[in-house]
Amino acid sequence: MSASEINIGRFGEEVAGSYLSEKGYKVIERNWRYQRGELDIICRADKKIVFVEVKTRSENLQGHALESLGYHQKIKLLRTANHYLCKSGLWEKECRFDFVCVTIGPEVKIDHVKNAIEFSLMGGCNSPWQPW
Repeated sequence: MSASEINIGRFGEEVAGSYLSEKGYKVIERNWRYQRGELDIICRADKKIVFVEVKTRSENLQGHALESLGYHQKIKLLRTANHYLCKSGLWEKECRFDFVCVTIGPEVKIDHVKNAIEFSLMGGCNSPWQPW
């Protein structure tokens, strides 16, 4: 990953964090890592833990950034969230995964998709929380 990609990614995460704060989310962690996984932003909203994956793109890329989130990356995010909940003692909290796409062009655009990852990917039920 090049330095410019890292800087663009950090910029997108800062924009996403500010956006979420303005919407009433309380950001509690950024870039939380466990082994090989990372959670970009972890928030509290409406008594839920919200794990937020952030993708930053330039305006000239086609397709929605959500399409770039593949099956294996989703599984990795779910497993990392599992570790976060265990290590933080928040296992009983309701949670969800959101996706924030930051598009950079003449203007910065933000697209927020709630419940972007289905927990059933981990083999659990289609429950909105604790599928593992």
